[in-house]
Amino acid sequence: MAITIQITAIKPFAPSLDFINSSNHADCSRQTNFSFDIKPDICAYTGVEDGGLVRPLGPTDVARAEIIIEFKWSCADDPFCDPYPLPEDPSRSTFLRDNKSGRDTLGQITSYAAAQLGSQFRTHIYSVLIVKDYARLIRWDRSGAIVTEPIRYNDNAALAEFFRRFYKAPPKLRGVDPTVTVPTDEICLTRKCLNLKDDVTLVKMTVPANGSVRSYIAPAPKAQPYTPPGRATRGFVAYDLQRRRKVFVKDTWRVDLPDIEREGKTYELMARAQVRNIASCSAAGDIGDHQTLTHLYENKLWACKGK
Repeated sequence: MAITIQITAIKPFAPSLDFINSSNHADCSRQTNFSFDIKPDICAYTGVEDGGLVRPLGPTDVARAEIIIEFKWSCADDPFCDPYPLPEDPSRSTFLRDNKSGRDTLGQITSYAAAQLGSQFRTHIYSVLIVKDYARLIRWDRSGAIVTEPIRYNDNAALAEFFRRFYKAPPKLRGVDPTVTVPTDEICLTRKCLNLKDDVTLVKMTVPANGSVRSYIAPAPKAQPYTPPGRATRGFVAYDLQRRRKVFVKDTWRVDLPDIEREGKTYELMARAQVRNIASCSAAGDIGDHQTLTHLYENKLWACKGK
């Protein structure tokens, strides 16, 4: 069994964005498993001619979207507001609007983030919420989300500046990790070994292994209806390119604390102790320098913790 510790991501994108009105189209990626339709207002993609992964399958394809934008016309639909003290604990405050329409919008944009993170391999994503004459930028990772104060875009150029910088940003700053790419070799052997149909999207994952790396080809993940914060554990039946055999690959964000042992190390200790009836671990390790960042800002003077 092969195990990866930490998350990986899809092929780097070139700095080119195409914005497509997707509000009348449900997600067609075949990589989401939600009980409701994923239909954001705007999806932005990188152009294939500029080095994008592959052409989107339709106007709404969250597995290939770079950034998602949602529009609301009433301030009551904004899930965020100016900070106010919590009734049960006045020493703490929240910026979550306490009304039904706000909670509905929060669930809506959270589901879009969950679909994008779950169907892709990313360290983080950005989304934009536009409410009438102002906008909010949101950065999501597996430890939470950072939300900006309202940006009055008719008077403040920050929104346009964000898109300019996002357009210019290298893939890593956008949240893309190049350790997962589109496979070019061994595709036929992979489909035969894993008994996969020709229309199943494949990804190639690179995993640290005792000072070197191992490569695996597996079906692209399917997003599940879970909130973005968490370990986001995903399992793949994969084809081991080095050993030419079927293996199981585990992809997860580990808890990075001194008193919590890495899972690969735990398997190593059990193997040394000759523990019986456990799977063998052929590779394990952190992927690059991937780390969540949201938690680093929770004690900033400007930060307001949610409920």
